[in-house]
Amino acid sequence: RREAASSFCARQLARAHRAAVTRARARSLARNSLQPAAVSLFERRFLYVTGKGGVGKTTVSAALAEGARRRGLRVLWAVTEARRAAHLMPAARFAAHPVALDPHLSVVHITPEAALEEYGQLLIKQYVARRALFNNRYVQGFLAAVPGLHQWAVLGKAWYHATEQQGGRPRFDCVVFDAPATGHAFEMLRVPKVVTEVAPGGALRRDAEAAWQLFQDPKNSGIVLVTLPEELPTNETLELAGRIQR
Repeated sequence: RREAASSFCARQLARAHRAAVTRARARSLARNSLQPAAVSLFERRFLYVTGKGGVGKTTVSAALAEGARRRGLRVLWAVTEARRAAHLMPAARFAAHPVALDPHLSVVHITPEAALEEYGQLLIKQYVARRALFNNRYVQGFLAAVPGLHQWAVLGKAWYHATEQQGGRPRFDCVVFDAPATGHAFEMLRVPKVVTEVAPGGALRRDAEAAWQLFQDPKNSGIVLVTLPEELPTNETLELAGRIQR
């Protein structure tokens, strides 16, 4: 019994120590790194919402989209997992192209394959040539093997809608992107920068440079980190916040 009690006390002390370290890290990051927002979230053209799986990331991104709609903004809710998003907006029809629910709220489901083909439509105007390229299984295999290409296709489409013009003005006032979980979020954000460093001059590099410029602009874009008051999700969020700040 004494050994069991001693082991229990040791575990409790270790847990309390980890919790104290987590709180200290959070206070330090808030004090030394994170600055007060210069503008409201709803004044920004692009919001990148991420968090550890299961913390409510998609729910928060849906709430942000709804908040923007209620403020009279034309908002696009961009998601990568339509099934989960459909539970939050049952009336929505998630497709590869934006679908309007009302004059102020639209939704879109972004997949790597559809986004790549849509990008091909912008670059390759001839339908026959485009279909021959994207229907070729060898080409598909090659595209799937290119590091970061699928990530850029997804992020690039979300960025495109944030800058898309219609009738001489922006089609959307704000794009809320329900991004991947924290494990993949930082790598996806880095892809445009990598493209600007390795891609030759052309449309791909030009678009990546424009996207990277937007993502670095605190007045027009922002990252929303979603977490829970628990050790693992908090630590993972703090780690991601630190990497973003650096």
